[in-house]
Amino acid sequence: MNSAVEIHDSRVTEITNEDGTVIVHFQPAYHHRSEGRPGFDSGTCWTQDARLIFEDAATSNNFPDWPCDIMDGELIVAGERHRNVIPVPLDVGVATELRLVCDSAHSVTIKGQRVRLELIGKPRYAEEFSPRKPAA
Repeated sequence: MNSAVEIHDSRVTEITNEDGTVIVHFQPAYHHRSEGRPGFDSGTCWTQDARLIFEDAATSNNFPDWPCDIMDGELIVAGERHRNVIPVPLDVGVATELRLVCDSAHSVTIKGQRVRLELIGKPRYAEEFSPRKPAA
């Protein structure tokens, strides 16, 4: 089973920065599971709290008031772009960048040299997922 967190349907409750460790707190993260490509192919959706932890990291841009439902985003791992998804599992020791669009006035960028995703607690079933078919 393949798995990914969908950035768009996730909620960030805060972003903390302590001594160069930046933590993005998702409460909840929207989690896709599929035999194919999660978020693109049919599968199931779950919600689960998560932390995305960046080491040797810095943040930039204009933070919103937390909590915030994320409108859009991308994760770039060693130059590989993941549009609107965070792969699960994720634990890499390479240059990584997360871009979050919170609303029309607020966006956040986090850059770090090591990043890992921690899923917290038990996942909660949300719904079945079927991709939309293009209009004829």
